[in-house]
Amino acid sequence: MSLPQRTHAGAIVQECNQFRRTVMLAGLALLAIALIRTAWLSDDAYISFRTADNILHGYGPVWNTGERVQAYTHPLWLAICTSAFAVTGDVFYTAIGLTIVLTIAGALLMAKRLAIGSSNLFVCFAAMLSSKAFIDFSTSGLENALSHFLLLLFVWRWWTEPHGSRRLQRLSALAGLCLLSRLDLVFLVVPALAVEGWRVGPRASVRPLVIGLLPVVAWEAFSLFYYGTPLPNTAYAKLNTVMPASLRLERGLDYYYQTLVRDPATLPVIALALVSLAGRGLRRDWPLLAGIGLILLYILRVGGDFMMGRFLTAPFVVAVAVVARSEWILSWRRALAVATATLMIGLLAPWEPALVSGFGYSYVNNLLHGRRTREPSDNMQYLVIRGINDERRFYYEFAGLLKARPGKMLPEHMWSRDGSELREKGVRVAVRANIGLVGYFAGPGVHIVDPYALSDPLLARIPGGLPDPDMGHHRRVVPVGYLETLETGVNQLGDPDLAVYYDSLRTVIAGPLWSARRLTTLVSFLTGRYDDYLSRYVSRATLAHDIAHVAVGDRFGRLVRFHRPASPCASKRRFH
Repeated sequence: MSLPQRTHAGAIVQECNQFRRTVMLAGLALLAIALIRTAWLSDDAYISFRTADNILHGYGPVWNTGERVQAYTHPLWLAICTSAFAVTGDVFYTAIGLTIVLTIAGALLMAKRLAIGSSNLFVCFAAMLSSKAFIDFSTSGLENALSHFLLLLFVWRWWTEPHGSRRLQRLSALAGLCLLSRLDLVFLVVPALAVEGWRVGPRASVRPLVIGLLPVVAWEAFSLFYYGTPLPNTAYAKLNTVMPASLRLERGLDYYYQTLVRDPATLPVIALALVSLAGRGLRRDWPLLAGIGLILLYILRVGGDFMMGRFLTAPFVVAVAVVARSEWILSWRRALAVATATLMIGLLAPWEPALVSGFGYSYVNNLLHGRRTREPSDNMQYLVIRGINDERRFYYEFAGLLKARPGKMLPEHMWSRDGSELREKGVRVAVRANIGLVGYFAGPGVHIVDPYALSDPLLARIPGGLPDPDMGHHRRVVPVGYLETLETGVNQLGDPDLAVYYDSLRTVIAGPLWSARRLTTLVSFLTGRYDDYLSRYVSRATLAHDIAHVAVGDRFGRLVRFHRPASPCASKRRFH
């Protein structure tokens, strides 16, 4: 009797495994199709790609040659891209390929190691295919795909690694990789690390934490020494502004509202995970709940972003991992209800729901409504709403994978052509607001000045922007003499205090790395010795009284606003 029973039980297990494999393969196939149909690269990605290009040409990890400035936020992603570009000699297809591979690898990890049942896996794929944020930024050329994969590895080891010092060290190492992918992922992983360190014990946890986080410590030490700052230049550009905290909070709330309306599946899936953890898994996994809550509060505090959904993909992926582990979804009845609800909610998006988005959407949508045209029927009204952009929709027409044409410049756009023209004409200094494609195609010989200060060391340190700007775009006023200073190598800044400040800054970012003068100036800079010079300049150069409009189109390519200095004298110091 026992043998037939065992054989029957084995057949049931085999049938379950085959069904799970079917769900996995079908989900992976649908995800791959969605990624290929929507694959694209953003202008912001090319900011990092210009740095990668400079590395490959021997100029180091810099944006403008001769200036050590960290214009990227993801050192690990930059390292991976640079290595891949060196092998393939291609940027466009390589970057898209990397992001697709990482996303499929993450989904495979979800299917093989995280999902406790085929029903959970079914819901997970429904969630991923319904989230516009996840689908859009699983490509894009940004670090999101790498962050997703590393976070899934972190959650997997959190659930499977036995308690002890070894577990803490492995979690710390994965957390460190997450931070090297994007520093603000610290809010997602630090609660879990803190709890695990407490379990191991304050003293016993020091060694595994230090060993695990050593790459992050090493990177921060390198960043301080090489760039002169612990954070990317973009952080100072976006946080050193005149925008009041109350308005940031208002913008953060609007970011969530716009996501809920235009990408209706992403936030409900995050909420579903929070509800799941609030049940039986709360005692064990509350640090994951705390991490999701912390990063959501952080996004609210910084005012969200101009890219709709980009900041929400990381908590979304952790939420999907929680759903994969939720026991209450082991019931197929519940799983079908949750998956159906998720898919239906996702389809409520007013334009291009994730499930059907990508190549040919406008044409098919028009055919279904009896219109024979490829023009979008919404007249682009959902492209930008209150400064929050549908980034993929904007870039896809010229930077989408399925829009690429062999033999053409990739991406083919006026910004790419502008950069090429700057290179061909031998322009030395140019001011551009959209710096990614322009900077990459201009090459290392053109110094690109970014009025939004993402890549400019001086402008990022000057409080900038308008009181009510679009998030992530805090435009600075270029000081008088700054462009001439960059073009000639002689300090021609009109304000004497700013001239002294810039001399010191230039020593830090352009002086010989190991010179005693640079190291001494770096210490003084980090301890705030030169802050008074900048403060006096800012107090004099007020928007109300000290701004003039100067046309520089003939020389630098754009109409730029300059600070009118309080004193007509201009210090002329040649850079050291």
